[in-house]
Amino acid sequence: MQTDLIKFYNDKKILIIGHTTFIGSWLTLLLHSYGAKLSGFSIKPPVYPNFYEETDLHELIHSYIGDVRDFERFNTINQLQQPEIVIHLSSVCGYIDSVEPKELYTINLLGSLNALEVCRQSAHTRVFVNLVPDYSGTMMLKSCGKNNQGELDLVTGSFRSTEFLTTGYRNAYFHANNSPAFPKSVANIKTFPPVGGGDWSKNNLIQEYVQAMLSNQKQIKVRPDNIRFMLHVLDMLTGVLTATRNFYLGEISDSVCDSRIYPQGSFFKDEKWVAQTFRELWGNPETVLKTEQQQLTGEVSYVGEAAVGYVNVPGWTPRWDAETALRKTLEWHQARERGANMQRFSLSQVEEFMEG
Repeated sequence: MQTDLIKFYNDKKILIIGHTTFIGSWLTLLLHSYGAKLSGFSIKPPVYPNFYEETDLHELIHSYIGDVRDFERFNTINQLQQPEIVIHLSSVCGYIDSVEPKELYTINLLGSLNALEVCRQSAHTRVFVNLVPDYSGTMMLKSCGKNNQGELDLVTGSFRSTEFLTTGYRNAYFHANNSPAFPKSVANIKTFPPVGGGDWSKNNLIQEYVQAMLSNQKQIKVRPDNIRFMLHVLDMLTGVLTATRNFYLGEISDSVCDSRIYPQGSFFKDEKWVAQTFRELWGNPETVLKTEQQQLTGEVSYVGEAAVGYVNVPGWTPRWDAETALRKTLEWHQARERGANMQRFSLSQVEEFMEG
């Protein structure tokens, strides 16, 4: 599959909306390694430090930093770069604890609206993909907690709004029955937030553990009834790019519009498993795990309610298991601590992943 993706994406013009985020930055590295011609439009990185600046990604992409709510700026970039494929990653995906709900809605909803409208008017754009993060069910946000489900619903609603808008645009303007002047594929792709080096979002368990190790803490808190999704970001993005390729080539039937990246059981782990495995991989066996809640089994069967109506990406399977995903995340942060060139190191991880 990697060979097919390299062949397909080589020299393709691609616009990444939200390229300064953790997921967008890894997508930049992966597509750069495939030989794509990249441009990106995003707000400034929502947190500091951040992956985008740590790896000097402005060297690998035509980067435009600005307000995604500015339609004229969007349109100018589109006309200048003429992308064949537009991949929309919410500019605050993964950073929902860092931005107020009102701002989440205005950035996500208006940014998506502008991107969709620009693509509707564009003669060169053939595929628009909206990546929808799923924070539903037991994938709890620490800042909300179980006593404030309303707050969780509010912040996740900002991402659901982009899903609704993408579906609405597809049905109104791009459905085959409407005979658009320029046939396009418009789709949502849904997944849980992945793991990987360089994620400094507040709702990040592994980052907490890394900081605990670097500060020589003797214990780390464990909440075993919290479930974590342990798929590496490169595996998740390969699924996104596989689905996008299929849309571009028309290999998905008209009755199938949206895709999901939900590998089964073995990638859903409780925090006890994450903490124990982290401790072993880091090499700090003396670190005490302080359990705060009830014990789970270490592996959880999970099906996201919001995934109903979505289909699995044909031909995609993960390359790295949960333990490998965690190990590669730790290796990234350890390399940063020893002063490595993080663009070079990150590209080496991409190369290792591609070689399989």
